[in-house]
Amino acid sequence: MSFADHAVPPTVWCDWWTEVHALSPDIAYGWVPPELRADPGDPNPWFWHWCSASGRWEAQAAPDHTLISRDPLHMEPSLLWPCCGTHGWVRGGQWINA
Repeated sequence: MSFADHAVPPTVWCDWWTEVHALSPDIAYGWVPPELRADPGDPNPWFWHWCSASGRWEAQAAPDHTLISRDPLHMEPSLLWPCCGTHGWVRGGQWINA
């Protein structure tokens, strides 16, 4: 496993989250078990994104977002990664670039 290999996404190697799904070639999400969460009551998935600034897959929680629907995944408001400027919405189980 290498966090620095864009060709091998988290859906292949992230076995410590459950149900890891790709939203795009650069964004995936999964459900972190409660015992691994900073806030076990947080219902939101965590996200992996390919960070072009660091050249690696980066994990990020979304505790300030609202889970509208788990299946298909819908989160509000949009997600923004300041490290590289990746920005978009998750609606209907799809990633929509801002």
